[in-house]
Formats: sequence, structure tokens, C-alpha cells
Amino acid sequence: MQKKVWYLAAAAAGLVSYAHGDVGPGDCDGARPQFESPDYQAFGGGQVVVGTQWRSDDAEGVINVYDLSGQSSAPVGSNWPTGIFTHPDWYRSRMGQLFGVALDDVGNIFTNQTAVYWQDHIGSIGGQAGQVYKIDTLTGAASVFATLPNSSDPVAAAAYGVDESYPQLGNLCYDTALQMLYVTNFEDGRIYRIDASGNCLSTWDHATGVVADCTPEAGDPVGAVRLGERVWAVQSFNGRVYYSLWIEDSGAFSPGFSNEIWSVAQNGTGDFIAGTEQLEISIPALQFNEFSNPVSDISFSGAGRMMLAERSMISDLSNNRFDTTAHASRGLEYECVQNAWVPSTNVFGVGGLSTTDSAGGVDYSYGAAPDDRVWFTSDAIILSGPVALYGMQGIPQAGGSVPNSVLIDMDAEITMQDKAGIGSLEVSCPEAREQCATITNEEILCELDDSGNYTITFTLTNNSGQDVKHLLVLPDPGYTVVPSGLVTLPNLLLDGTSTTISLTFNGGAPGDILCFTLSLNTVDFEECCAIVHCFEVPECDCAQIHNEIVEPLCDGTGCFTFTFDVDNLTGDDVYYSFFSPLTPAGVTITTGNALDPSRWDFSPLADLGTATVGPLTICGAQPGEEVCFLMTMHNASLDECCSIKVTVVVPECDIGIECPADCNEDGQVNFFDVSWFLSEFNNQLPGGDINGDGVFDFFDVSEFIMAYGQGCP
Repeated sequence: MQKKVWYLAAAAAGLVSYAHGDVGPGDCDGARPQFESPDYQAFGGGQVVVGTQWRSDDAEGVINVYDLSGQSSAPVGSNWPTGIFTHPDWYRSRMGQLFGVALDDVGNIFTNQTAVYWQDHIGSIGGQAGQVYKIDTLTGAASVFATLPNSSDPVAAAAYGVDESYPQLGNLCYDTALQMLYVTNFEDGRIYRIDASGNCLSTWDHATGVVADCTPEAGDPVGAVRLGERVWAVQSFNGRVYYSLWIEDSGAFSPGFSNEIWSVAQNGTGDFIAGTEQLEISIPALQFNEFSNPVSDISFSGAGRMMLAERSMISDLSNNRFDTTAHASRGLEYECVQNAWVPSTNVFGVGGLSTTDSAGGVDYSYGAAPDDRVWFTSDAIILSGPVALYGMQGIPQAGGSVPNSVLIDMDAEITMQDKAGIGSLEVSCPEAREQCATITNEEILCELDDSGNYTITFTLTNNSGQDVKHLLVLPDPGYTVVPSGLVTLPNLLLDGTSTTISLTFNGGAPGDILCFTLSLNTVDFEECCAIVHCFEVPECDCAQIHNEIVEPLCDGTGCFTFTFDVDNLTGDDVYYSFFSPLTPAGVTITTGNALDPSRWDFSPLADLGTATVGPLTICGAQPGEEVCFLMTMHNASLDECCSIKVTVVVPECDIGIECPADCNEDGQVNFFDVSWFLSEFNNQLPGGDINGDGVFDFFDVSEFIMAYGQGCP
């Protein structure tokens, strides 16, 4: 990362030339999404790949996330039924049809509308053409990030249906060093530069060599820009933006011409520098043909190699439309030798029908061996007998084909063909390379001064390999933070050690996701690294709790006590709180109040004041389970109220006595242990396998009965 940052800074100062020169190593910078859904949390925790696919069924995702955690032990040459995660926002009716996909450095997903399939629809989120979507790294919710100029072609609409819109967008990439998104637009042939907040800053037009703002081009006709001016793939690398030029395809040959890869230099802010554009690669024709199909995706490896993925396309010039086909597109790798890109010696057989079955998506995985693969989207990976496998193919970086590849059918249905319906993909970085520091023990509290401020306190652990003296704090636009900018720690934060940090923020609405960048720097600022952390802006209009104390009773009942401090944020004096259990079923909460065991009385609790509640006695849940309940806040007349959800984990009763039949670990053997054991045994859960042999049978029951009879010492 240091080399890349230095290059950009030097370029801005005019200290380096804008030719690619000796290409340096690539940076893996697309982080794994952090979705909070239990279905996603069930993934293995390693790398994931995000993929797009045409869908006719509106109950299937047009974009999905696939678990790559177990790829080291995945079968090769046959389908690997790994975990797939989707979200209700990701259906065709919501987002339309999608192609391009990119990840930022906190795991947000970016994707764009497309018209490269045989049917292309506009979704209800935004409801118009030319949209770029952002999928939130925590919630999975999709929203319109930007809308680019895109005038639907009436000739194409008349020929193919008004529910479709041509030409839509090409592909996109996210530059994490610059926090910029670059998007290609089939409508006007421009690349759009968009900042992390969704503001379009500038455009690059290959045909004219003009850097301009983002307003629609004057005189630009509706429909797709003509071949030879149409850009598709885009990827930033080593201070340049690389992009593909769509000149010909399976339906429109151009004798004497070929599809091309170009690049244009970026300045220190990521803007395009006119006059620095240069031709990098002229794509060779397909074997036994006089044409090639356009490159729809570009990826760079850690060693600085460039991989191109073609997509089989057919331009219908009579109806101003393009369509998709299959089996005439490749994966082509290049390396930089003496200031020129030349084909590498590695050969990549994409697909199994012709080995030229690329569907147009590609990404290097950056994993360690044997997970150092190149992932392609592909048609007809296996098409033999009843098996029709269409989706993603992970080929070793040294080259290969289907027999030594990890294969994933993208819709997990391997008997139906998905010809020409596979889209693009993006692989997240290995987790070990994403975090130079970790944030744990996070607590977020509203300030008790009506300022609208909220403070996040957390444990920061330094994993950078360096001793750290300075922090740099940079919040999302629209927020303020204290302290901000440069923060000098009172003592060195040694590598592998931790410290407590508190930051006070202002801005945003409750429920918004706020992200901030935290940079760790050595004393002399010669070494640094950064992480991005996100959290949800808290509600500051009812109550908040802190200083929780949870203690097991260890009296044979399985109950525990819960004591905490509560801050009154209602704007009124609070006289009463009531506690209503939510989950799990059967939980009871008692306050010790002789008149109403669900009620806690204050005396009163003034607005912006703090009081201690408890101990509450909570029963009916097992150690390790989460108990969730509503705590309500009421004024003296009970005509004003609000509530917050509180979650607490049931503690274990560790009495230091080995007692096999004491299932709930409360120091006693009684009915509660029998109930717990039978529940675990009947549901084949770990507590029912009392002898630990992996089988739930008579021997487990027998051993429990014997232990039960012996009781506890």
C-alpha cells in the first residue's frame, strides 16, 4: 500500500511520468462484507465471491454472495455446493438485471444496471435507467448510489419491449486508495468518476480525449454510443485507469481493427489527465476467426499481471441493440515486459464446452496456495448428460482448465442450462490482509447534554507489526468527530498490545451507518496502515443502558441477576419501567416489586439523569443463550412512554466441580438438568452426546442416568 500511495502523491506533484513503466505489485483492497444476517454469519468467515446473474424467477437473487472459506478442500472438476447468501432487495423486481460488481474497503458492494442479457429490466429501487447501486456491508440493503445519463433508445424499445431499456451501463471498479468509483456508460462512451458519497466529479471520453463534468453531453443521441467509442471494462491500477474499447463482436466484424485495452493517467485526486491516454493491448482474433469479442472485465494480480475476460456479444445494428451469446470468449493474461504488455505463458481454459466459454467476469483471489486462483464467470463449465453447470470457475494462477478448477453453479441447480445468463464477479481479499488493527468491546452512548453527540468507546489492538505513536481519524462526510485529525497517544502502543479509545461524533440520523477511517502511524510517520470501522448511529430519544453486571445464582434454578445503569433520554421525568420478555419463549423477569413483579419504580428519574436498575432476576433460559426483552419508560401519569430492546447473555455457573449430569452448571443435579439433557438429546445437539462419540444413542442416556444418580460432590 505504501508504494501505491507514494506513486499517487508523486504523480500529483509532477515527480513521475504517466507511462506505466515497470508495473509494480497489485493491492488487494476489496473487503469481505460484514452482513449481520444469521444466514451469512453461518459462512466460514474467510473469502467470499460476489456474483451477478440474469434471473427470470423473482424469488432468486440477481446478485448473490458465495462462501469461499472451504475452497482449499473443495472438489476440483465437479460442482462445489458451497453456501449462498441473498437478500430480498437483491431480486429482479427490486434491482432489475445487473452485471458489474465491486467491493470497497469496508465490504460495501457496488453494482450497476445492465442491458447485456437477452431481457433486461429496471427495478423498483430508483425505478429508472442508468443506476449504480450500493449494498450496505452490514444490513445488505440496496440503495441508489448514483444515476448516470441514460436515454433509452426508442427503436430498441419498439423492437424488444418497453419494459426493457437500452443501452444502460457497462462495468465499474472501486479504487480504495482514492475512495473513488469508476463506471463505464454505454450510452455516451464515457467513464464516470464518483466519490465515496455518490457525487459524480468528472468524466473521461475516449473518443474526444475530453475530461468534463457529469452533465449529459450536448447533442449526444439516445441509445448506445457507436462501436469504436464504446467503453466497457474498467480497473484502476498503479496510477492509471485501464479500460476496454468495444470495437467489434460476433455480430459486427471490423476487418483491420480489433478490440483494445487503453489506459489514462490519474492525478492525486483520482481525476483523469487529458493527453496521457495510451493504447496498451490490441486483442488477438479468436482462433480460426477474424474477430474477437469485447473485454468486459479486467483484474490485476499481486504480481502485477493483467487478466482480461471477454464476453460473447452480438450487435444488432438494425435495432440499435446488442445481445449476448456464448462460447466465443476467452480469459487472456498479460504481463508487463520492458514497458509493454505481452501475453503470459499461462493458459486458461474457461468453460468445458470449448474452453472459450467466458461469461465476462474475472478476479484474482490473492489467496495463499492452494487458494491462489483466478475466478471467472463461465457458460457450460460442465455440459454432459444430466449435468449443466453454469457459474464460476476458480483456475490455478499458473493456468489450467475444468479438471483442476473449483467449480460453483451460481443458482445451485445443475440440471438446467443458464446459457448467456451468467454475469460478472468480485472476490474479497483474504481476511488476514485486511486488518492491521482490530476494534473490540465497542460501546456507543449518547451524550447527556442534548447536544446530539454520541461517543463510541472501544478497545484498539495494534496488529500492524510496528509500534504506534500517532492515530489519524477521518469520519464519513457529513459527520464531525472529536478528537479529529492527528491524535498523539500518551504512550507507545506496542505491536500486539491494546488500548482504550473514545471518539465523540455528531451528525446523521438514528439507524444510519457511520464509517470512519483510523490510521495507525509510527513515531516518525515512516510506517502506517489504516482500517475502516462502521457502526450504527444510536437512538438518543428514549433511554440507554451501560455498566451491566450479570451474575448466575447457582442455586439449582438456572436463574441469574442483571443490574445496570440507565440514562433517561425521554425529555420528561420517568417514574416507572416495565420489563416484557421477547425471546426465548418461557423467560420470566422479576424486579422484586411487591405490587407488580414486572415494574421498577424510580423516585423519579429526571431527564438526562442516570439511575441504577436491579438486580432483576431472569429465569427460563440456558447458559450461553441470549435473552431479549423490552424495557419501557413512563411518566407519572403513564400517558407518555417509549421502549428500548435490551439483550443479555445467560452466564454459566462455574463452580469448579466436575459433575457430568449438571448440564446447566449450577452445582446441583435436578429436574432442570433432565429437561436440558432431553432437549439436547432429542434435537441431536452437542449436550446430548454425553460420551462425546458423535452418536446419539442408548449409551448417552445410560451414562446420563448413572451420573444423575451419583449427583454432585
